[in-house]
Amino acid sequence: MAEDSALEVAKKAWDCWVAEDLEGFLALWEPGGVWTNSGQSQVSGAHKGVDAIGGVARTVFEVSGGTFKAVPLELAASGDDAVLGYFHMEAERPGASINQNGLQRIVIRNGKLVTLDNVYCDGAEFDAFFA
Repeated sequence: MAEDSALEVAKKAWDCWVAEDLEGFLALWEPGGVWTNSGQSQVSGAHKGVDAIGGVARTVFEVSGGTFKAVPLELAASGDDAVLGYFHMEAERPGASINQNGLQRIVIRNGKLVTLDNVYCDGAEFDAFFA
């Protein structure tokens, strides 16, 4: 059976994220994968390994009180092992909200996410939400 393309794996990861299937999302990562978020908040920086990546995801949902929603607007293959993504996110909590787009680059090898780098269109809004 042929291995899924990088774009297909990225779509699976997004499907898991949208469905709030953290177990499925984490299963798509290399054990030493790195998820990097821009900014200066508690979820910013490079998070290496499935446990750290799971911790970031749990923090996102806990801080937002379960209101954080992100959906891909466009995903495009960039070579054999990379995917570029454009996505929208929204969340609300007392005193803060997010309603913006972001960009990401995902590198996938052997059917697993190796790196995911997110940059947010309004870094100040993102940082304030996750301060």
